[in-house]
Amino acid sequence: MKSLSVVLCTYNEEKSISKTLSKLLKYKIIKEIIIIDDNSQDNTIRLIRQIKNKKVKLYVRKKIRGFASALIKGIGKTNYNYILRFDVDMHSNIEFFIKSFLSHGDKDCIIFSRYVRGGKDLRGNFRKYSSLFLNKICNYFLSKKVKDYTSCIMIINKKILKDISIKNTLYANFIIKFIYTVICKKIKFIEIPFIQKKNTELNSKSAPNIKIFIKNGMLYCYTIIECLFLKLKN
Repeated sequence: MKSLSVVLCTYNEEKSISKTLSKLLKYKIIKEIIIIDDNSQDNTIRLIRQIKNKKVKLYVRKKIRGFASALIKGIGKTNYNYILRFDVDMHSNIEFFIKSFLSHGDKDCIIFSRYVRGGKDLRGNFRKYSSLFLNKICNYFLSKKVKDYTSCIMIINKKILKDISIKNTLYANFIIKFIYTVICKKIKFIEIPFIQKKNTELNSKSAPNIKIFIKNGMLYCYTIIECLFLKLKN
């Protein structure tokens, strides 16, 4: 039977963490839940430690922060072949993630996509259309084989990470190069329609600050250019 490791990158997730862990622990197919916390200042750490289950493994980072580096550390702590990554406030989708894995276990990368038929982005117009525009740029300049280059909601066969590394970038822009490399190396992947709900917009650390949002947008553009040079080189 196939087994899953779950990697959660947390920072101030007290509103969702208990419900998420409670749902994850119901599934036998989930063998471990690796949590990399960037020294949350609310009750997140306390709530995690209250759950006495050997599957839950918490690592608190006090000097380092950042999504990419947290994900890299989390993956390094996993012991099983398949890795599920999603945002902590997406607990209502956990059953859907598990069913998708069981239905498409022949794939080495499952991308939960807002832009294939059946997928939707229900966030506010500003974030929804800026994300769509960014992905249209990726489709035009890189490849149309993937519709959602910025989805960080995915299941990965750990074996592909021997050939495709996750770059420790300043923000989540690493995902564009990761997905483009999946295409270039002809890794078996599938995009599953996914509906991103409006409430998940609040989970974004850049949402409250327009300057940070613009800065992170520039990082995404830099990564697209980096992939474009890779495309021209090949």
